[in-house]
Amino acid sequence: MTQSAGVRPRGAGRAQLHETALRLFARDGVEGTSLQAIADEMGVTKAAVYYHYRSKDELVLGVLAPLFAELDAILDRAAAHRSRPARLDEFVVGMVGLIVDNHARFAVLVGDPYVSRLMASHHDLSGWWLRIVDEIIGPQPDAITPTALIVFLTGMTAPLTKSPVAGLDPETQRAQLIECGRRILQIRRRGT
Repeated sequence: MTQSAGVRPRGAGRAQLHETALRLFARDGVEGTSLQAIADEMGVTKAAVYYHYRSKDELVLGVLAPLFAELDAILDRAAAHRSRPARLDEFVVGMVGLIVDNHARFAVLVGDPYVSRLMASHHDLSGWWLRIVDEIIGPQPDAITPTALIVFLTGMTAPLTKSPVAGLDPETQRAQLIECGRRILQIRRRGT
């Protein structure tokens, strides 16, 4: 079936809402962005925003939902490996890809105080961390690996906003961040 001229594909309104909200969240913070501001930016009524979401909290969770789904997929792929180095490497590669491809969305997730409060009541981020420790790092980790992983995860977004990394193409950013993760976590790959 082909689309008629001027007819948007199903879901285009929600996608545009997410894109606009994300842009304003990144610029003004979630707390500083009202649903009315999002509607004004889109050129629609506030009722059009409420058509998709009943509250600002639901909108924020909707904007961040792709990150949560991808994080689960990364954890599944990493947990499928038998050795800890292979699990860690798969996790690093997956997280770097997630962050490079979704930098603005990830920056809002980890850097916005409103989102931190929202996550505390709506998502079990501690459950993800426990899954990382249990399935990726493995039982009885040394004292340094969990700390190194936290350093890597929390430090990944800043290089994408600073020179010289911010000016690099995404593939080069990805390669450099993966190598940094491997060094921080002392991941030794076969053949290296």
